[in-house]
Amino acid sequence: MDNAENAFAKIAKVATGELLSLLLGIVGGGLCGAAILVFGALIGRSGTTGTEYVGYWDIALVWLGLLYGGFFGAPVGLIAYPVAVRKIGFQKAVLPCFAGTLVGGCAGALAAPPVAVLTGIGGFFVALALVKRKHARSKS
Repeated sequence: MDNAENAFAKIAKVATGELLSLLLGIVGGGLCGAAILVFGALIGRSGTTGTEYVGYWDIALVWLGLLYGGFFGAPVGLIAYPVAVRKIGFQKAVLPCFAGTLVGGCAGALAAPPVAVLTGIGGFFVALALVKRKHARSKS
């Protein structure tokens, strides 16, 4: 029975980690998506209604950014947990990944909103790789 209980505890730990990573992906992705889309609109690259000028603002952009960010953040969070977060922990990964997403997404927003999505996700994984690398160095 000890092996079965041990296996169940490991499965429960992984399932809990994946669920937490999913929730963080949705919430973090939503917040970053909203910030990136608003930034893109403010610099005149909203890509929504054709009303593109520097300083453009519409509250609907926040909701749209939350929706798209959460939609793309969910699978990214699920992928991030087994790739790196399981080993380095959520506390060390959250802020750098949030910053990496914002920097990558805002850089991509200079081109267009679809590019911002890709560069935001890329920024997330670059930040995650850097944190994982730093964690591996501190362990050795």
